[in-house]
Amino acid sequence: MKSSGKWHSLLLLGVALALLGSTAACGGQAPSLPGETPVTEHEEQVIDALDTATLLAHAGEIGIVEGVVVRTYYAQSSKGQPTFLDFHDPYEGYFTAVIWGEDRDKFPSEPETYYRGKMLRIRGLIETYKGAPEIILTDPSQIWVVEYEDAVVTRVIDGDTIEIAGGERVRYIGIDTPEVGEPYYQEATEANRNLVEGKRVRLEKDVEDRDEYGRLLRYVWVNTTMVNAELVRLGYAYSYSHHPNTRYQEYILRVEKEAREQKRGLWGLSP
Repeated sequence: MKSSGKWHSLLLLGVALALLGSTAACGGQAPSLPGETPVTEHEEQVIDALDTATLLAHAGEIGIVEGVVVRTYYAQSSKGQPTFLDFHDPYEGYFTAVIWGEDRDKFPSEPETYYRGKMLRIRGLIETYKGAPEIILTDPSQIWVVEYEDAVVTRVIDGDTIEIAGGERVRYIGIDTPEVGEPYYQEATEANRNLVEGKRVRLEKDVEDRDEYGRLLRYVWVNTTMVNAELVRLGYAYSYSHHPNTRYQEYILRVEKEAREQKRGLWGLSP
C-alpha cells in the first residue's frame, strides 16, 4: 500500500475543505468530465509530474500536476482496494495519484484502463508517502485529459468507420465489424450510428496517425464510453489488434470474451 487508512480519512477531509476554498478563491472549478478544459479566472501553476523536487516543495498545498500515466494498478485484493495511476515506471520516488475503492465507482469504468497512456492534469492536495508526492482522488472533477481532439460525427460509414466535420474519415482502432453483405453488417452499422451520429466525440490517437487508406486511426469516446470497446461488448464487432496500435488490446479482448460467453449479437449466430 502506498497510503495508510488513517491518512485516508484525514486527507479526504483536507482535500474537500481545501478544494472548496481554492475554488471560491479562483472563481471557478475543475471540469466534471475527463477531457474538458477547466474554467478558472486565475491560472494556477502546473507542475510536471516528474518534477519530484518541486512537488515535494509544495507538499501540503493544493496544486495541479500534469503528466502521462505510464503505469496503472488496481490492487483489488488489498485493504482499501486502491487504484494507482503512476507517472513513472518504476513508480518509487515519483508522483502517484490514488483512487480508493470506496470512490472508484465515481470515475470512468475501469479507471486503470481509461487513464493509462493519457496526458492528464490532476488537481488536489499534494501529500507525501515514503518520500514521494501523491494526490488522493475522491472525485472526477479533480482529473482531466488534455490531449484529445474534439470532433462532431457527421456520418456513419459502417460499424467501424465514421466521417467527422471537415470531411475526414476515422477508422476505429482495435476492432473490426462485418462488411457489406456479411451477417450483422446492418446491425453493426446501426449500433454505431446510435452511439455517435450527430454527437460531439473525443478522438484519441495511439501510435500511428493514419492507415494505408488515409483514414485517421482513433479510439472514439462519447463522454466516458469508448465506442470501439462498446461495440465489441455488445456483440457488434470483433477484437482486431494491429501492432503498434495496441494500447487497449487487453481491455477489448476482455469485453469480447464477455460478449462471446453471453452469446451477444454476432456471437449468437449459427456457425
